[in-house]
Amino acid sequence: MKKYAFILCAALAVMGCSKKWNDLVHEEVVAQINAFSIEGQISCTISKAKKTVEVAVPVDTDLSKLKVEGFDITEGATCTPAIKVGDVIDLSSPLTVVLTTYDNYEWTISASAQIKPQPEPKEGPQLYNMSFDNWCQGGLNKVWFPYAEDATDQEKATWGSANGTTQPLGYVTVGPEDTFLAVTGEGKMGLKLQTQGMSILMGMIKKLAAGSIFNGYTGDIDIMKMSAKIYWGISFTERPKTLEGYACYKPGAIDWTQDPYKGKEGELDNGHIFVVLTDWDAPFEVSPPDQLLDLDDPHIIGYGKVVFDKKMEAYEPFKLNIEYRSERTPKYIAIVASSSALGDFFTGSSSSVLYLDELKFTY
Repeated sequence: MKKYAFILCAALAVMGCSKKWNDLVHEEVVAQINAFSIEGQISCTISKAKKTVEVAVPVDTDLSKLKVEGFDITEGATCTPAIKVGDVIDLSSPLTVVLTTYDNYEWTISASAQIKPQPEPKEGPQLYNMSFDNWCQGGLNKVWFPYAEDATDQEKATWGSANGTTQPLGYVTVGPEDTFLAVTGEGKMGLKLQTQGMSILMGMIKKLAAGSIFNGYTGDIDIMKMSAKIYWGISFTERPKTLEGYACYKPGAIDWTQDPYKGKEGELDNGHIFVVLTDWDAPFEVSPPDQLLDLDDPHIIGYGKVVFDKKMEAYEPFKLNIEYRSERTPKYIAIVASSSALGDFFTGSSSSVLYLDELKFTY
């Protein structure tokens, strides 16, 4: 009697986890999608409870032509319509598939286009006075310098400009801005770059001087040619991804020209800011307009540029992406900004002004 009772209990236990199919009792095996992925996807969410697969792909992706990169279902199950890795499927509308073991299980696969989330910018090493809050005046001509009065020699060597050439002649091309700022507060200042049409020696010499600031220093000055040797670059071994900040550009019509840009007269001026990271052995000598930066220089490791080509009423944020050409470690960096992009060729507008504030690198 005990033997029959044991057999009956065992049979009931089997029946509890089995189903009847074609008049036969079988163990239930639920067919599920275990993994699914589309080439270039942002994310994929699989709900076994709801029997759904939801894929997110970048904006502008053609939802009708999605390449299956991964697909895994319950062992022994079949999928109708059949899907395999490498197939191109249409998810412009939800796709219903049926997974079959002993029974049929209906799943829905759908896709949506989303903006790919960007990683949060990381903090990293910055250059001295990228906020342009620190300024002082020096010398008989009270020349403006972009550093604090108590700055170290290394800090004083961070930023250079042509003020040492132009300000003694009465033309300030680079200076502080204390009222028109992107970020206000106690002690806050900004940078003002102003292109100037200069006339000296009773009008015998006339030249355009663009407002320009750079990492480096100014060398020998030729007053008669109204030009100077400039040395771009200060020591820097990091690899920032972007240079960000605020800019407000107020361009004028080009009224000073020189070959090869004589035809630019009357056009709206452009300003710019660029970053170059190199493994030069020393700061790079620039002698406008004869010797300028060669963008094909094999020593250039990273480069990025933003052009300001419209009139702005207020500060606007900008992001300069630095594109790297090699994995080498930089030795020098130069940030160069100008209120007239063709200032190296003494071409631009004598009324163009570029304001910059709160620069920073992101990593």
